[in-house]
Amino acid sequence: MKIRNAVASLALFLFPVILTSCGGPSNTNSQNTATANSNAANSNVAKTNVEELGMLINVPYESEEAFWKEDAAHKKLIAVLRFGQPEANRLIADAEKIRPAQQTSIPSQSWFPPELIAQGDVSGDDTLNGKAYAANAFFQDPYNDGRITRIEDTDYFVLELSAK
Repeated sequence: MKIRNAVASLALFLFPVILTSCGGPSNTNSQNTATANSNAANSNVAKTNVEELGMLINVPYESEEAFWKEDAAHKKLIAVLRFGQPEANRLIADAEKIRPAQQTSIPSQSWFPPELIAQGDVSGDDTLNGKAYAANAFFQDPYNDGRITRIEDTDYFVLELSAK
């Protein structure tokens, strides 16, 4: 009888311990996998909050649209900004005071606005042609080097900044 009570007590003690130890690691792994998948999916999503962008760089002109991504590890920031005609003209006039425009092409990215992605597809090599200007008006530590490119036949500008 003592043996039966001891076995029953041991079984009652071990049963819950075994159940909780079986579910722990696989549950944690599935949570880690879900978090990793979520981070991977969001890594290609651009931010659109101009106020948040304004905390990282100077935004001296009012934009109608903004898409941007920061690569803090490499100290780079890319923003696609759409300006109305008066703002675009002011931006270009101010930038040309620093240095003349240069013809350039930049690679289209999957998070760019659909109009720019389509224009990159038409080019055949996923590049966007435009004129690059000085981006000094946008500089704010640590982003104090870069250029802003007006994409041909659009109201979009691609701002590329990095830390020196």
